[in-house]
Amino acid sequence: MDQNQEIIVQLQEVNKKLEKISNPFKFAWLNFFAGTFHALGTIFGTVIISGILIYIFSQLNFTKSISSWIEDTLTQVKWEKVITPQTQMIQQNN
Repeated sequence: MDQNQEIIVQLQEVNKKLEKISNPFKFAWLNFFAGTFHALGTIFGTVIISGILIYIFSQLNFTKSISSWIEDTLTQVKWEKVITPQTQMIQQNN
């Protein structure tokens, strides 16, 4: 008997779930709320992770390394090849 009652309880739970799914309005509301909470969770998670990353990067000082990289890059550029003959002619005419 104990096993039969356990099966009956499980079948009643399955019937309750099937009632929610079979009623289209209840099913739509459940999906609407599930989607809303999923989107809110995603937004809050993104905000928290972005905030942590911004805080970490604000504590680091990248300005010296970035400025030295830009300076090295600019010194390695061969400006004669960058300036085209047309721009040279314009400069000569002025």
